[in-house]
Amino acid sequence: MNFTKKQVIITVFLALVIISCIIFIPAVLSAKNEDNAAAELSERYNDQFVVTKSTAGAFKKDFEITVQSEKTKIVYDFEVNDGEYSGEYYAENINAKVNDLLQPIVGEESLVMSNVFQDGLQQDIPLEEATVDKATVHLLVLEDLTEEVAQQAADALKAQFGNIPVAIEAYVVEDERVFEGVKTEVGQFFQLSKINEKSFIDFKFHKQAFEF
Repeated sequence: MNFTKKQVIITVFLALVIISCIIFIPAVLSAKNEDNAAAELSERYNDQFVVTKSTAGAFKKDFEITVQSEKTKIVYDFEVNDGEYSGEYYAENINAKVNDLLQPIVGEESLVMSNVFQDGLQQDIPLEEATVDKATVHLLVLEDLTEEVAQQAADALKAQFGNIPVAIEAYVVEDERVFEGVKTEVGQFFQLSKINEKSFIDFKFHKQAFEF
């Protein structure tokens, strides 16, 4: 059977329409789910979030989403389960304040990633009101961290929270271009309190560890 030119054009057009539906409609629905989640989270926390990454699908009710505050540039992870959101927004705000506390000590060029374990916090509180049992600090640095600087960082945390155990790990990246690239990517796309040594398997570094 021979097709006329008109039939060929119609067939090709219909094929392109079907392919477009298969590819683009799910992508549009996924983006809509991300936008809805960012909008609901922004309203809930009186913030302004943009999505940096997610596992949202066209018809998935359960997914993970990472957002960045346009106000503070802090990154947060959330889980979405059938329209319900769970995450550690307020705890991450405390961690961010700890990062600010330590930044001048370890050097402005370093990336500070603290976790002072405030899971379950239900509101924003001043750093002075945080009850902390232990602290873990991960650092991305260009040069080896001296024990003196590590001690100063630990002393600052103990002065703030009491005589708590402090663990400090420094990941030393001697290639400046790699350092800057990783620092930018991590700072924009990852909740900093969740970063650890396993997060940096794709590039060369050496680790230092201190316990106080």
